[in-house]
Amino acid sequence: MMRLMRRIFLHNWGLKLIALGISFFLWATYTAEPFAQVGYNVPVAFINVPDGLAVGGAPPNLVRVVLRGRTGLLRRLTPADLTLDIDLAKAPSGDVPVRLSPGMVGVPYGTEVVRMAPTEFHISLVPTSTPPEASE
Repeated sequence: MMRLMRRIFLHNWGLKLIALGISFFLWATYTAEPFAQVGYNVPVAFINVPDGLAVGGAPPNLVRVVLRGRTGLLRRLTPADLTLDIDLAKAPSGDVPVRLSPGMVGVPYGTEVVRMAPTEFHISLVPTSTPPEASE
């Protein structure tokens, strides 16, 4: 057993040392990259709108979201990479207050939502006008 362990750890020890050095270099390069904050105008999507209702009024199409993360990652992001889905599955008809939270924004791993504007707004869920059914 000891011979097997020695063979695993000491066989090709030079290559293993080089691999360890490269790994350390990559880790040090990544962690040395500074953090930044960048603002994006993220499109709003209303999902799971109840049957027979439609979003009315003048809800915002975009929400300003400020993200914090590594500069390299933020430089590659576009607003199309971010999502803000508002689930209306349990919303009643009429005037509905919508309160936004950072958890509603779909952001890539390694970034976090710092600020959002607006954080609250109202929408109207109005009945859809359906054409009368033709009788035979």
